[in-house]
Amino acid sequence: MRAVILFFLTVAASVFAVEVELTTDKIIVDEINLKSMFIGNVVIVKGADRLTADTAAVYFNKRQEPMRYEANGNVSAEIAINGKRYHASGENLLYDAAQNIYALSKNAFLEEIDTGRKIYGDMISVDQNNGAYTVDGSLEPAKFIFQIDDKR
Repeated sequence: MRAVILFFLTVAASVFAVEVELTTDKIIVDEINLKSMFIGNVVIVKGADRLTADTAAVYFNKRQEPMRYEANGNVSAEIAINGKRYHASGENLLYDAAQNIYALSKNAFLEEIDTGRKIYGDMISVDQNNGAYTVDGSLEPAKFIFQIDDKR
């Protein structure tokens, strides 16, 4: 049976006033280790952001504030980063809420929707604090694809 969970994260609700909805086949809550697992057909919606994956985990601190999100298997997302809309995909996505960093890995892809700029790599890291992007192409060369107006 498909389980549906709708919850307000304490910090998100008080600081950002954003509702987070998670839909999945199975939920495992580990209150001792402060971890919630979502297994099978995971869909996470937070405002205009949407993420799908095979599995996901949310790690909390002792105040029940989410500290880290992990999504694994066929990850696809439409997210806002630094005020811009992106399509992201890969095998894994990690969001470190404390450091405000997204990291995509294994066949990582990031496209800025408005400009069509595309980045491919084994790992793509986005630091929202300073707007820095790091792309690692250790298995295959990293690629950056963009359009220019060539007016001569």
